[in-house]
Amino acid sequence: MRVLFVGHGPAHVPWIIPLAWACRLAGHEVRVAVRPQCVAPVTRAGLVAVPVGDEAATAEVAARQLGLGPGRLKAAAESVAVLDADLSEALIEKMIAVADTLTDDLVDFARFWRPDVVVHDTAAAAGLVAAAAIKVPAVGHTWGVSLGVHCESEAELRPSYAKLFERFGADPVVGPSVWIDPCPPGLRPPHGVRRADMRYIPFAGPAALPEWLRSERPSGRPLVCVTGGVTTTALDEVRDHVVRSLLDLDTDVVLAVTPEQAANTGQLPDGVRMVESFPLDVLLAHCDALVHHGGVGSGLIAVTHGLPQLLLPRNAFQEHWSHLVRASGAGTALPADAEEGAVGAAVQDLLTRPSYRERSKALRAETDRMPTPDQLVGFLEECVRAGHTDVPTPEETGRR
Repeated sequence: MRVLFVGHGPAHVPWIIPLAWACRLAGHEVRVAVRPQCVAPVTRAGLVAVPVGDEAATAEVAARQLGLGPGRLKAAAESVAVLDADLSEALIEKMIAVADTLTDDLVDFARFWRPDVVVHDTAAAAGLVAAAAIKVPAVGHTWGVSLGVHCESEAELRPSYAKLFERFGADPVVGPSVWIDPCPPGLRPPHGVRRADMRYIPFAGPAALPEWLRSERPSGRPLVCVTGGVTTTALDEVRDHVVRSLLDLDTDVVLAVTPEQAANTGQLPDGVRMVESFPLDVLLAHCDALVHHGGVGSGLIAVTHGLPQLLLPRNAFQEHWSHLVRASGAGTALPADAEEGAVGAAVQDLLTRPSYRERSKALRAETDRMPTPDQLVGFLEECVRAGHTDVPTPEETGRR
């Protein structure tokens, strides 16, 4: 079986790596089509990348500002929050516009390589076009949030979406979709698309374990990780005051930063370490809590380790994830510019109130029960045999 994965931006690439490797280990051929700026992360993962699109043209569209600032969240219920409707509409149209810069190259490659199935990031609508052009099943793959391009019925067919398919003589993909979703149900808001659950396996590249993570830390104090993620500068402006707030507690602190952030970091106070371009999954195995910007990847890695988390969101996406984590009981949230005393008090609460860790461990247990990527390979094989995606997911098969 030939499987064509279609990625989106740099922050999205790690989400598709585990399933891509599961397909390779099952003996299937795999190619990963991405924008030129995403080629290096794919090849570092040991996979074959296919550059598609002109990076300058795609970047120009991707850089369009949509007003993602805080306050664009609408509480629909106690445990559910959704993005502002106008913002959601603008995001989907932006995804379609990005796809329009990629489809020529992607369809050309699909027609040449002839994959049996296309697995596309739900934000990468170009994957739907490529699948339609060669008449093979298309399976979505979320990036932890329930947002992406899909069309469940003729009534939902938007002109910009239909236009993507027209120049290739293909019919728009319309009808029930299926998305492979690594987000545990306890953190997943309701959505109309059918899901194929898959256990979240964090991927952040290779690392050498430093000496201080190979033995018990001499201080014996809780270790709190602070990060703004690997693809954002979300906490750069407030990181120093976040660290100061934690030093007033009886904790040790580790900063997880990018090379650019490391270059702009001065002398660190006693009790604070810094790791550069280090896999968060490996680091959090040694930590007791996480303070972060509200990134879904950072948050789900904390879940895989059963860690409580404090979120300091700076945009609507981050607010959305923060709302879900707080509603689950696995963490809490504050405005990113919260005073030092408030940040310190919130982290102290995370470390001392048992309910946060209990709920975090419950989410970890829920994650551990989800089908592993190798089980989803069988699902993709069934989709190819059937010629469509309306086949039982591993979870549905297990319930029979």
